[in-house]
Amino acid sequence: MSQRNRPQALIFDLDGVIMRGQTVIAQAPQVLRALAENSFRAYFLTNNSTRTRADYLALLSAVGIPCSEEQVMTSAYATALYMSEHGWGGKAVFVIGERGLHDELRLAGMRPTEARDFREAQAVVVGLDRQFNYESLRCAQQAILAGAEFIASNSDDTYPTETGIVPGAGSIVAAVAAAAGKEPLVIGKPNTFMLERLLAQAGCPAECAVLVGDRLDTDIELGRRVGMVTVLVLTGVTDRERAESALPGQRPDVIIEDLSQLLSFLES
Repeated sequence: MSQRNRPQALIFDLDGVIMRGQTVIAQAPQVLRALAENSFRAYFLTNNSTRTRADYLALLSAVGIPCSEEQVMTSAYATALYMSEHGWGGKAVFVIGERGLHDELRLAGMRPTEARDFREAQAVVVGLDRQFNYESLRCAQQAILAGAEFIASNSDDTYPTETGIVPGAGSIVAAVAAAAGKEPLVIGKPNTFMLERLLAQAGCPAECAVLVGDRLDTDIELGRRVGMVTVLVLTGVTDRERAESALPGQRPDVIIEDLSQLLSFLES
């Protein structure tokens, strides 16, 4: 590939592309190392809000994937970044989510509250929470009905794990929306906030980057919205038949079986 046509940045989803649940997909470390050896710049963009950027850095580094914290954008960090930029620093927020979301909000200056203090909350922030229960739903509903803003880290209905497809944050967001009678502001993919911040950090315009993902309604739709080349990998939640029959706004430019085929695509 000529330097003139070479992508300036490769942006990878994580769940279903690099890992499933806690397990790294077998060929991912070798492919990422080969890309680094060939001077391709890799970044990571995930709707998963359960881990911090530091958590992902440790996980990727442990399996030999070259990475720095600045190369990782999660929906938890993006939610904290958005709220910080919009004046939420120091304010109380009721969080339905796991440690990654709590920690990123706290690091950005927000004050996550306990359920017993939900009446103090000026915002309700919802992500994936595998301990979600009726009491959390009730507290979120009451806070929103009392005037708290409703913000979702992402709206993915499902996500892939080692044991198959499981409910995602979107299922919890939908429950809160139904109970409160209000739709949230969604920060994660396919909305463009996360990607815009990551591209700015990379110093790369969208048309000079490639997005590699496993979901049509988040990864591919996002890439098409901003004019990126999109690559769908079939190791996550989408099969070839569904990808080939997708609506134009969610149709990938390229479909590959797994990441081992990515280098040949880039060199073609």
